[in-house]
Amino acid sequence: MGNNMKAKSIKGKSTDEIKSALEKSTADGFKPTLALVFISVKQDITAIISLLDGQNIQIFGATSSGEISGSDISHEAISILLMDMEPANFRILFNDYAGSEVVEVAKAMTQKALTIFARPAFLLSNSVEKPQDMGLGEKIVQSISHTAGNDVTIWGGSSGDDLMFKETFVFNNTNISNKGILMLVLNEDKIVVNGRAASGMTPIGTEKVITKSEGSWILEIDNQPATDLVMKYMGENLSPEDFKDFNLKHIFLSLIRENKSSIIRATMGFNMDTKGIAVTGKIKPGDKFRFTLMPEFDVLTEVSENAKQFQQTEMPEADALVMFSCIGRIDAFGPMTSEELEGIQSVYNVPMAGFFTYGEYGRATGGNNEFHNMTCCWVALKEK
Repeated sequence: MGNNMKAKSIKGKSTDEIKSALEKSTADGFKPTLALVFISVKQDITAIISLLDGQNIQIFGATSSGEISGSDISHEAISILLMDMEPANFRILFNDYAGSEVVEVAKAMTQKALTIFARPAFLLSNSVEKPQDMGLGEKIVQSISHTAGNDVTIWGGSSGDDLMFKETFVFNNTNISNKGILMLVLNEDKIVVNGRAASGMTPIGTEKVITKSEGSWILEIDNQPATDLVMKYMGENLSPEDFKDFNLKHIFLSLIRENKSSIIRATMGFNMDTKGIAVTGKIKPGDKFRFTLMPEFDVLTEVSENAKQFQQTEMPEADALVMFSCIGRIDAFGPMTSEELEGIQSVYNVPMAGFFTYGEYGRATGGNNEFHNMTCCWVALKEK
């Protein structure tokens, strides 16, 4: 085929709207081979699958907490990125991890990908049966990195369910699962897959050390009870009663990795008995972090500036963009979120689709593949 992959993004609030948008988009002879489908759990997933499957389009599908189509944000709707990528250049792998160790399933899938392409790149999503499993994405990303090597390209996000936090789904042409791992494996020798994880958040204050933790609970920071230190940082003197109403969602920690890259962790709650703070994702004693403020408006321009610079220095052209952005960004920025999307899309001016996730996957700038929070991961695709 050679450098003429076409992409189109379509969206709709019902199966009928998608059906007519699909007909419109293919009226000029466009024959998509691949669809990235981001869809609310409230929509008819099986109807959308049979519509696309009937056109011989391969499906990479995830349920969402808000859909992205260009710079438009929808809720409880459907956004699809259609591409006529050469079928030899991609493969969709799907597995249910029910009754198995998720790390082993991810490892076996990665090993399979390595037999298909010498240099596989991964677009990844996974689903969870219950909110307690939200952290599984981190294990999956680590398993892929471990199996395919640290340099492997991974981008993606954990599927959502319109902030109900009950169960989420991933799907392909033949399966829908709430315990699924879904991979779009791309041949990096033929498809350029390049992206950025951008939070635009600014750490403040001095570096702190987690001195005691258990699972996802930070118990002591710099040898002091974690909650005491956070209260001091927040400048709040709250009584234990106040704690119950205290909203922690605007406290973030910027974890500092050995190689000086940083990733964001969001705080999830307090335990007044243990003086512990729960965070998303794994932490361990010895981890260093700085407190990080809720981003301000200029964060949004920072993310698009970052995209401009990336386009100038790393990837001049793209055929399509895929966006995995944290649901927390809508919460934090509201309507400004679409300005952030517009800022990134305008750099390449190509079709873009994506969704708001329960955790993002991708390479920290200057660092490793990680599980992120409160981050906007975007990836540009270009067929060589």
